[in-house]
Amino acid sequence: MTASQETQQRPDQPDQPDHGSSWPAPPYPGDLSRRVTQRRQELKLTRQQVAARANVSLRYLEFLENYPGMPTSAVLRQLAAALQTSPAALLGAGMETAPGGSTLTSNPVRTERLSAAECHQLISPGGIGRIGFPTASGTMILPVNYAIAANTIVIRAGSGSVIAAHGDGDVSFQVDHIDEALEQAWSVLVQGQAHRVLQRTELAHLQRCAALQPWPGGEHDTCIRIAPHRISGRRIVRR
Repeated sequence: MTASQETQQRPDQPDQPDHGSSWPAPPYPGDLSRRVTQRRQELKLTRQQVAARANVSLRYLEFLENYPGMPTSAVLRQLAAALQTSPAALLGAGMETAPGGSTLTSNPVRTERLSAAECHQLISPGGIGRIGFPTASGTMILPVNYAIAANTIVIRAGSGSVIAAHGDGDVSFQVDHIDEALEQAWSVLVQGQAHRVLQRTELAHLQRCAALQPWPGGEHDTCIRIAPHRISGRRIVRR
């Protein structure tokens, strides 16, 4: 019997509600639901895999990803371990503070250089990055939503924005991930040539394979593509 079969057949634990063959209401995910789902997708794991690793039923994990839930401390720890994070991170601890404020002096860390292939793999899911470019008043660095298409970075900006005004030329692009609870982090830096996408066929292609929904409101009708000519990165891990 496979792990996924065992998970599906495992009886629900007392803190794992059973709502019969169908859910009682349309999904309305809570904050914990969104964090569990996002972390699972970042790790590219199926629900079956996470349920097996966390030793919970698949039915319960489906419920937790679709409705506000209150798992016990033990179940929360199991989920955090399965998702390679911490219970505090799943509960949103530290969301209002800037990352990197804690000290790691009591736990020595080491720095590892990342290969180009590892860098591409880390940034491939897309998300939030920072674009940097020179302006008349100095270097400007701004956060943007991004996606990856054919090993290029794709972003969208308003036609009158400062990003669109510098959408043709040399730029830098950086993506970071910091997990203070596990004392791990990585950073990828891309240097490349940006150009505004004007051809209809290229625009249509990017809309199909790199759909972007920028967080800020308003029009984002300028599509910018960054072709990397250099990519480097490093990982910091606890010894």
